[in-house]
Amino acid sequence: MSDVFHRPRDWAIRPERRLFEVTWDDGNVTEYGWEDMRRACPCAFCSGEGSYKGMVNADTKFNETQITLKEVHPVGRYGLTPVWGDDHDTGIYTFKMLRRAAGLE
Repeated sequence: MSDVFHRPRDWAIRPERRLFEVTWDDGNVTEYGWEDMRRACPCAFCSGEGSYKGMVNADTKFNETQITLKEVHPVGRYGLTPVWGDDHDTGIYTFKMLRRAAGLE
């Protein structure tokens, strides 16, 4: 794993392709499919916390609203929080998590 901490230079929601696109400070551009991104939500409700199992797994069926990305907000200097069509907005996707998912870490 790299010792360098990369941050996005820019990001965009691409509704026509149902993708979230990040342009990183090192020039890499990564794309994340909305459903995969929602399934990977790291919040306590979705992925669990402590000894509690999360409510989202490989068998979870999402409706169209749940996998529609409406907005994305920065969280401090370390992550992003997506707002989904059903107003779910408690997952913080760290920059390290996003880069790892794209095979950059």
